[in-house]
Amino acid sequence: MERKRAIYEFIRDEITSGGRPPTIREIGARFNISSTNGVRYFLNKIEEDGLISRIANTSRGISLSVHEREGEARRIPVLGRVPAGGPSFGEENIEGSILVDERLVRGKDVFAVKVHGDSMIGAGINDGDIAIVRRNPDPPSGEIVIALIDDEVTLKRLVKKGNRVILKPENKRYRDIMLSGADGRGVAVLGTLEAIVRKY
Repeated sequence: MERKRAIYEFIRDEITSGGRPPTIREIGARFNISSTNGVRYFLNKIEEDGLISRIANTSRGISLSVHEREGEARRIPVLGRVPAGGPSFGEENIEGSILVDERLVRGKDVFAVKVHGDSMIGAGINDGDIAIVRRNPDPPSGEIVIALIDDEVTLKRLVKKGNRVILKPENKRYRDIMLSGADGRGVAVLGTLEAIVRKY
C-alpha cells in the first residue's frame, strides 16, 4: 500500500531529522486525510507491521520500532534498580541491555527500565514492557516520567500545579500521588519517556 509506506517514511524522517514524531493532525494535513480516524487506520496498519509503537493519549506518542541489528542500533543498559541519587550504571544495577535504533536516541543521555505493574495501561504501557528514558530532571507538565519516590521508582504522568507535583496513573484503579514540599516525601524526576519496547 503506497500511502501506508509514504506515511511511515514521513514519520521516520520527522523523527530522525526533526527529533520528534508528527501529530495525527500533521500527518492528516501532509497526506490530505480529512479525519483523525483515517490517519489512525494507517497508523494501526503500520504498527501491525512492526514498524512503529504508539503511546495512547499522547500527542506525539509515535516511536520507531527497535531493530535488532548492531550496525543500526545503540546498546542501552536496562537498570534492574535505580538507587537514590539517580540512575547508576554500575554492574550491580544493570539487569541487561537492549538495542535501540540509533536514529531514535542519537545524542541523548538515555537508559532503560522494565515496567512493573499496570498503573499506566491507559497510555498503552503494560507490565513487562521496557521504557526508554531520557535523563531530564525538570520536564514540563504533561510528560510521562520516571520518578524516584523514597527510593522507589515509578512511571507516571507528571502534572505541575503551583508548588505541588502530581504523579498521575493512567488506570482508574490507582490514585494520584500528590507531592509537595510540606508532605515530607522525597521525589526526584529522573527523566522523560522516549519510547516503549513491547514485551514478547
